[in-house]
Amino acid sequence: MNYKEIYKDSDKGGAYLFYGKEKYLIENAIGYLKNKYIKGTDAFNYIKIEGTEATPADIITAAETYPVMSDKKLVLVKDVSFFISENNLKKSFYEFLENLDNFVILIFWDRASIKKTTKFYKEMKKLGRDVEFPKLSLPDFRNFVNQYFLRKKKKIKTTDIAYFIEKSGYNSRNEDKTLLDIKTEMDKIISATSGEVITREDIDGSITENVDSNIFNFLDAMMKRNTEIAILELDNMYRLNEEIPKIFYMIIRQVKNFLSYKILNEKNIYPNDIMNEIGVSQYEFKKILGTQNNFTKSFLVRFYDELLEADELFKTTSVDEKVILETLVIKYCNG
Repeated sequence: MNYKEIYKDSDKGGAYLFYGKEKYLIENAIGYLKNKYIKGTDAFNYIKIEGTEATPADIITAAETYPVMSDKKLVLVKDVSFFISENNLKKSFYEFLENLDNFVILIFWDRASIKKTTKFYKEMKKLGRDVEFPKLSLPDFRNFVNQYFLRKKKKIKTTDIAYFIEKSGYNSRNEDKTLLDIKTEMDKIISATSGEVITREDIDGSITENVDSNIFNFLDAMMKRNTEIAILELDNMYRLNEEIPKIFYMIIRQVKNFLSYKILNEKNIYPNDIMNEIGVSQYEFKKILGTQNNFTKSFLVRFYDELLEADELFKTTSVDEKVILETLVIKYCNG
């Protein structure tokens, strides 16, 4: 089940399995259910059970007791992975889950990483009560950032939201970064922003340095042919132990994007069609449009050939990759 189903206007009841990377989203969903169904009666109708200590009998007893001064009660079982590994759950327990009365919302929260091969997960999935809270898609993440700033009474331009997203590293290969990390970054920016509008300077002055933000700064400097900044950011990435082949790939990608734009533009293809053909976001395409005049088509063709030669050197010899990469960056920026 998609976690957004929790917020749909229908009468919730029965058992659910909450799991996924985004603890922040899970906490929000639990808070929403508490506020909607048991607000003001939490002391009577909100029961938290530690899965590290619970038995099936404990959960059954908690779920079968009627609510007080409310139509619903909410029972939360944390650490469900521990609970199911330590208890030999019998058929009768799964029958209990399937036939649970509608007056109770029973949430099993997996705070580790539940195996989808377990009988418990399969049974919850069969009931359609497996609710995953994954990392957000780019559109959902963009909306999350915008709405969070608005709730804090801060305005931010759409382009600067995209800038923050690029620097945050949330949607990149850094899979360990969660919304809780992003919230911390946004709170720092909000605290450091004196005015009503968040600017790029506010973002740059507050966001925690990470490999992804260095890559963003590095590629931006390359586009603008700013040798000093490009080399500085390259050194920062070395310091953060970024792998040279990954940096090299990003340079190749940027050159290919510029070259593709030049070739397609010569054919009088509409900009939106070029953007779709290259396969980049609107934000990245605007940066290509704004800096493509820094490079001629003939230079890009020659430089791309040099990149292919360097790639062959990396694969077949024991050359100093750092020296070659720095030489390529200087040549790219100086043309």
